[in-house]
Amino acid sequence: MSFDKRAYWEGMLGEGKRPPATDFVGLDLISFDETEGWAEAAFCLPAQATNPGGTAQGGFVTAALDEIMSIAGSIVQDGPAMAPTLQMTVSFIRPVPVGVRLLGRGEVVRKGRQAIFTQGFLRSEDGKLLAQATASCIPRSMA
Repeated sequence: MSFDKRAYWEGMLGEGKRPPATDFVGLDLISFDETEGWAEAAFCLPAQATNPGGTAQGGFVTAALDEIMSIAGSIVQDGPAMAPTLQMTVSFIRPVPVGVRLLGRGEVVRKGRQAIFTQGFLRSEDGKLLAQATASCIPRSMA
């Protein structure tokens, strides 16, 4: 019997089964393509992520980007897997609001045996780029 990636990841990211960090950033999986290596999700950062300026503190923006890039890096692997981040660089383009729907996209740039390279984008619903990131991840089986 072959491994059903789609069913596994839809179940893994479903309500009540996700890691607390995934819930904290308000991730709601929209779509993904395990063959092309991309994932899209909506995020809603909670009020607890607010900085003194009234927008999201950079660490929480980074966490949202890390989530969506890690999903992209995980789904391209065979079987149950994860993609722990080894290194990540984030550019904060505009202030990121809290308590509103944001759109994130993670993409695999290159998949190797010992590293997966990803990029991610966080946008407002009207399409404005708020933050972007690149990361290198380690392929890791969960089997």
